[in-house]
Amino acid sequence: MGDGFREFELDDPEQGILKLLVAIPQQGDPWGVLAPLRDTEWGQQIQVVDAEPYSHALHGWATPLVRVLGVKPKVRARRVVAVCGLEKSCLGFKKGVCQPGLELPGCYEAPFSDHNLSLIASRVALAWREGRYVVVVEGEGFSLS
Repeated sequence: MGDGFREFELDDPEQGILKLLVAIPQQGDPWGVLAPLRDTEWGQQIQVVDAEPYSHALHGWATPLVRVLGVKPKVRARRVVAVCGLEKSCLGFKKGVCQPGLELPGCYEAPFSDHNLSLIASRVALAWREGRYVVVVEGEGFSLS
């Protein structure tokens, strides 16, 4: 978990399996490692949720979280027009496939000149390919323990 994310799955009796990739807050910013993407087309597809429905989901009731998550990850992926940064150097490059979506190859590299930003965006794209919601949690949640 040293990459700034918490990746996990919740098995909810009402909602089924819910896959999440959640940014770990850093220095008071709930966006954590995702902060550089906040004002980009990528950031527009990252769901910001209140801590209360997120806390409910962690304690076994995912319905409130599902209500605020909005569209499915595959839809969010299609909204980002970001052809692989390896377009000119990858022998397997295929137009329409080497961009965020369900067929995204594992070698995908987001087209940012900043290497760290490219790694973060690529991680988001691969999470969407897996059907994983990419989430930023704002506010204070609760704990039953």
